[in-house]
Amino acid sequence: MNDTYTATGTLIDGRTVTLNREIPIPKGKVRVVVKSLEEISKRPVLDVLLDIHKKQNARGHKPPVREQVDIYLQTERDSWD
Repeated sequence: MNDTYTATGTLIDGRTVTLNREIPIPKGKVRVVVKSLEEISKRPVLDVLLDIHKKQNARGHKPPVREQVDIYLQTERDSWD
């Protein structure tokens, strides 16, 4: 049986798809090819990073100062053999 059926569906989670119609084949293994019907907007990386920083600032996140980073890196390096 080499019949091919096309249906539209909704991805519920990473493993579950609900189709808009029944497929007239018996239970068993099938091959599924998934193609998104929604356009994925591609924002420039700089815009994404600026948005992340804006959200972090809004919730009060304080990035570490240089001295803290230097101490962390030196401690990590000292733990190496």
